[in-house]
Amino acid sequence: MRSIASCNFDTCPVAASPYGYPPSSAAEAIFFVIHVVSLVACSLYSFYLADSKRWLEFSIPISVACLFESIGYGVRIGSSIDPWNVAFYATSTTFIIVAPTFISAAIYLTLPEAIKILGVEHSLINIAYYPFLIWIDVVGFVLQLTGIIISFSDLSVDTGIGPNAKIGSPIIATGTALQGVSLILFLVLFSIVLLRASVANRQFGYTTFHPVHGFVPIAHRFKFFVAMLLVSAMCLFARALYQTVIMVDGLDSWTAKNQALFAGLDSLLIAEAVVGLVIAHPVRFLRDGLKKRLASRNARPMIAEPRVVSQYYMGGHLTPPDSTPWSSTSNFV
Repeated sequence: MRSIASCNFDTCPVAASPYGYPPSSAAEAIFFVIHVVSLVACSLYSFYLADSKRWLEFSIPISVACLFESIGYGVRIGSSIDPWNVAFYATSTTFIIVAPTFISAAIYLTLPEAIKILGVEHSLINIAYYPFLIWIDVVGFVLQLTGIIISFSDLSVDTGIGPNAKIGSPIIATGTALQGVSLILFLVLFSIVLLRASVANRQFGYTTFHPVHGFVPIAHRFKFFVAMLLVSAMCLFARALYQTVIMVDGLDSWTAKNQALFAGLDSLLIAEAVVGLVIAHPVRFLRDGLKKRLASRNARPMIAEPRVVSQYYMGGHLTPPDSTPWSSTSNFV
């Protein structure tokens, strides 16, 4: 049997390569550029455009994800020339599998501040608990790495994927499925917050009463930020579902070796999630437009407005200012 290490497009069928296809150099270059540009933009937001709060808890995970994706697609560009190179295959597959973990971590770390603006009374759980969703992802990340190590432990330059891949793939699938579970929890909990805030806004014209600034309407920039959080989370969940199916079927399955599926259900979804979050970076979009909104309020005729508070606010009772959580809007002035 011919060693795939000596294969080229003239001597071996590309289906015999670990990928099962020659990665498209054009597609890989596009996604490589997207993630490199996103990495640079994220750094500019935190270290150049930020005036007070740099949001490193958001920028660092997103930057790591962009770096990992860039490495993965950079290696796939090399694989377009030599798809039989097992080292290239293992490297690109590893970085692309684990990178989205950091994107979801950035979302979870940002969520409490977004809920403070909408009103903490709309949340089913204490907002301090939302970052704990990261621990589900951490367990999933460890399982993914464990499965990858096992899957590629007997990778051969002569034969490609070894029998250990059948042992490691289900472990990777379990880790990816766990990350999907954390995304579902996020979507359900945050959707409830948005629903309750929407009801309050329709009923009273405001989502919450901020102890320092009173009733402050939600800025359009903040609505855009919330939309990007939801879209990115849904993209990550769809991608997690796709990767789970692949790993259940196996690395040598038809689904794993279908380039069109990979481009549409992994590359495109992750690129959309990253670009959306970078465009709506908290440095610009979680400042909440407080100054602009307060100026708009002051410009309106000074008429008495009934101060009605959402029925969800602290069980219907106002809490004294010293015990009410400080509104995050005060951080973005």
